Amino acid sequence: MMLLSTCILITGCTTSDTHGTPNANEAVSPDNTQSTKNTIYIGSISDDRTFLQKSDDRSVPVLDTTKYDKSKVIGKKRSTIGLSIGTLYLDDNQTVSDFIKESFKKAAKQSGYTVIENKAKIDENTVRADIQIVRFWTWYDTGVWDIDIRAEIENTIILKSNDQTEKLMVKGSAIVEKPIGTDKAYNAAVDTARDNLVKDIRSKLRKSTMLGNNEY
Repeated sequence: MMLLSTCILITGCTTSDTHGTPNANEAVSPDNTQSTKNTIYIGSISDDRTFLQKSDDRSVPVLDTTKYDKSKVIGKKRSTIGLSIGTLYLDDNQTVSDFIKESFKKAAKQSGYTVIENKAKIDENTVRADIQIVRFWTWYDTGVWDIDIRAEIENTIILKSNDQTEKLMVKGSAIVEKPIGTDKAYNAAVDTARDNLVKDIRSKLRKSTMLGNNEY
């Protein structure tokens, strides 16, 4: 099976060291899954991130949304004195919503749930999952010897079944220490944050009261 890589593209930079990160929807080993009666239908995914046009705080998402498409932007690359030298994007074939959707699907499958995307296949055991993207941002802080490249992802997952509703708050973050902020280092931070997000989603789904405490 051919897998789509999740590349980070840097714009406005003079150097390029771009590497693809592993696909969030990579095949899950059968040893990591067990079937259950529950199925999960992904209803809506909304990118609810907010951006400022200017901020001295590197951790604050900054973007002029009148000039840029926020659906693919995941960070800002700055010089050591804080000047913007590039915008971090996902690759041309993937939006932030796509990235989050594939991460959720991977976590659900690893937790033993069947993810369905065809609405016609919904039955009485199907739980609907609506996902709100609260935060997805990548930046760096200066350290004593190295710089700390950081990535943070936060989502709200709202599970619905009949007249029941359950809200799950999930997060994934990472810090990568490097002497300089290469594109490869930014990729590594996003890759690790995504993996930690998958772990947190998996944990919250298994503990969900609506999904029947599927612990094993």
